[in-house]
Amino acid sequence: MGATVDRTELWLPLLRRLTEQHPGWSIWKNARSAFAGTGDIDSLAPEADWPAIEATFEGWVAERPDLGPVIVCRHIPQGPHFITLQEGSPYIVQLDVKDRGTFRGSTLLDAQDLQRLSEIDSLGFRRIRPGAEGVIKLCMNGLRRGGRPNPEGLRIKGVAELLRSDPEGVAAAADLLGPAADALRRGAHAVAAGTWDARAMRQVDRWALLRSVAEPQVAASRLWFLYYQAARCPVVALIRNDDRRVPDDRVRWLQEVAHDHEVRDASDAPSGGGVPSMLPSGRGVHVVVAGPDGTGKSTVVDHLVGDVLSKPVLVMHHRPHLLGTRSKRGEMVSEPHR
Repeated sequence: MGATVDRTELWLPLLRRLTEQHPGWSIWKNARSAFAGTGDIDSLAPEADWPAIEATFEGWVAERPDLGPVIVCRHIPQGPHFITLQEGSPYIVQLDVKDRGTFRGSTLLDAQDLQRLSEIDSLGFRRIRPGAEGVIKLCMNGLRRGGRPNPEGLRIKGVAELLRSDPEGVAAAADLLGPAADALRRGAHAVAAGTWDARAMRQVDRWALLRSVAEPQVAASRLWFLYYQAARCPVVALIRNDDRRVPDDRVRWLQEVAHDHEVRDASDAPSGGGVPSMLPSGRGVHVVVAGPDGTGKSTVVDHLVGDVLSKPVLVMHHRPHLLGTRSKRGEMVSEPHR
């Protein structure tokens, strides 16, 4: 596999374009791991903006000869994942777009909340301010059940540094927890000072669990994903089990992904200067080529498969008869002229 590469310059044109074209979009976790080449971009945006964001992502991929194809995964709750591959790097390029961030089975923040907690980064894209990011990571990565700390999560995510760097952002983000806001502020202050306020964080934990009762659909979608969908999605498996590393046989992996994902050639995107694809943006398409023997059906199919269609293609042959078919039921004939 190829070596890890710095992707900062790769990501910046897309992030700046998203900032300019989609005012409701913002990054809600830091982009450092994505810039380092191994992580993803986590962002929030209203659901109504998702199709336009998808088009922006596809247009960006189309402009880069080292990127492609575009993969859309809709198995993970709360929003789509837009993915592509880059030549020279074993890691997928991944932009996640959700309508909310969840904690203990309830909504911690949504796209509207994120807007008031965001600012423009020095590199020119919209992102959550550091103190607010520290509060979110304190809840999601640093807090275990019962108000206990998770030292590893606190360290890896740099929570204390984020909290110390932006006290105003901490104060604003604590309001996300409503009646538990004061407890969250006390807990954040303790972490920033290098200690842990167990009593305050127990209050935070209890309130988040209590609030989840009012949002059963959030918890249900998460459980459905964890216990059913996650085990069946090759994209999720790649993220969870392989640190986003694509197998050496990329073609075979893409064929597996294409069974239940949208996989398309971004060069067909109008913003990339290509001809708009005749294929819909759904999970797949059936093309029927019909006619008598000798009219050139196989020639047309060969041309489509070899020169036009970029997705993995399965070619089947069916010869209808008045009283039934000579082929076995369900048989896929790849050499019809035999």
